[in-house]
Amino acid sequence: MGLSKGRNLRDECWQMIGARIRQRLAELSGAAVEWYAATYSSDEERPYAVTFGHAGLSIAEPRVNTDHRPVYAISSFQFVPGSLRHVQVDHRPFPLAPRPFANAGAPGSGSAPTLGLGQSTLGLLGNLPPRAQELLQTPFVDGQKILRDDWHYEGRTNRLNMFMFFLAGAKDVTVATGTKVIPVGHTDATAHWSLTCYRASVARRIGR
Repeated sequence: MGLSKGRNLRDECWQMIGARIRQRLAELSGAAVEWYAATYSSDEERPYAVTFGHAGLSIAEPRVNTDHRPVYAISSFQFVPGSLRHVQVDHRPFPLAPRPFANAGAPGSGSAPTLGLGQSTLGLLGNLPPRAQELLQTPFVDGQKILRDDWHYEGRTNRLNMFMFFLAGAKDVTVATGTKVIPVGHTDATAHWSLTCYRASVARRIGR
């Protein structure tokens, strides 16, 4: 997991979104659990934003309207009230242990379903603890199509202070949030993760 360079952090990008769009995201997502704002690449000026709360997972993406003016397209996966559940995943492997998920059927390993995900998404998913991988993928292994997926993280090479990853389908949304630390004597393969994995049922979708 490499860190992006030359890109604004989420707080700066969030302010660039605009108050009206931020308010709409808050209305759709409800009480906030985690959020981020970022640009798709270092040469883009307008960021997109993702908010995850108790009421939904919402996304604002930069677009232009028919008059070629900059606007935002907002989409949201609205949750069935009371369906949001969570599980803590604290992963603390020993420093000299083999890569803990190398033979655990990690995505992209050849023994696990790819779920229609791109290689970059599979690569990031495969870096997570096995239990987190299982919780994130479970609703989709029986054929439910993943409609949206994305992630964001910020920090230093040996510590991620903010991490969020999500998979969203027509019936379910799964999200992982938390932090990652590589203690002295460890490598990326034996990093310590403190994650909360969420799952919610989708009541309806707004936008695409």
